[in-house]
Amino acid sequence: MQNRDKIALILAGGQIAHRRKESARERIPLKWEELKTFLPEELHEEIAPQEWSFQPLSHYTLRMCSDLVQLAASQVKEGAKGVVVTCGTQALTELAYFADLVWSFPQPLVFTASIFNAGVPGSETALHLAQSVQAALSETCWGQGAIVCVQDALYTAADFIHFSNSSRSGFLSFPSGPLSIFSEPSGDLIPLRSPRRGKVLDVETVPARVIEIVDASLGGGDVILNALLDKRIEEVEGLVVAGFGNGEVPPSWVPLLRKILRTDIPVVLTSRCPAGCIQAYTDFEGSAAHLLEMGLLSGGGLSPLQARIRLALALGSGLKSKDLSDYMQDS
Repeated sequence: MQNRDKIALILAGGQIAHRRKESARERIPLKWEELKTFLPEELHEEIAPQEWSFQPLSHYTLRMCSDLVQLAASQVKEGAKGVVVTCGTQALTELAYFADLVWSFPQPLVFTASIFNAGVPGSETALHLAQSVQAALSETCWGQGAIVCVQDALYTAADFIHFSNSSRSGFLSFPSGPLSIFSEPSGDLIPLRSPRRGKVLDVETVPARVIEIVDASLGGGDVILNALLDKRIEEVEGLVVAGFGNGEVPPSWVPLLRKILRTDIPVVLTSRCPAGCIQAYTDFEGSAAHLLEMGLLSGGGLSPLQARIRLALALGSGLKSKDLSDYMQDS
């Protein structure tokens, strides 16, 4: 097996694995022979590269995320010591979070990316590739699930937040900080903490296909909910509501959400705040306490994007009733 005792490097696109062509808008995927020039020579023999997809992450579906993670799992089953995945930054948080929910292997699964294309001034291609391979080779990272390597540090997928699409320091970890940091760009990996991981689902789980998010806004959202009820509700397998701060929604949503619940579609309540959580200590029409009493499931501290992924995998694995409710809050 060509990848036994090596690090499987899955090239799934992203700026980190593309270079610019003549036109600033054109990008060319880097083949392994060109990409390895960004790595120290001593790491070349440690890596078994595999091209997967160079599509933008905006073209991905949850089923594609599942295919990618299953490919990573197959590499470990064939003897790889760890896996590194290159991808774009645009949906890195979602892809890594999806993987973390189903990655039961002790071997590290490391996602990495770059804001800028390979070879341009300011690109992190060389740094992030080398650090990711170093992390995947380190016993420190075993048993930590899917992790993200950017900004000279390793982060758990559950705490990772992308807040700027134009800055190399556009990521942060909340509520906890990094799992590990590099003492210097090519230095030792220093562990800081261990991740807390809840129930891990089977890597073969096929996620539900149609899970939608509806965002609360002042006086908005009614048309979208009515459109779902009138035309497409039978296609929806689950719904995530991104409420105001504590999880509140406009009172006009309440009867619409009741109708959706009567169709036996699970509805998860989250906060639209990037680092928010459900707070059910007030009671009024459309408050979090009111909605939870109606039958919405609490998303706890999950972001709407995380709740959508978690719900899709939960439904795909057959969780229902209390098991589903417990799983949505086990984060």
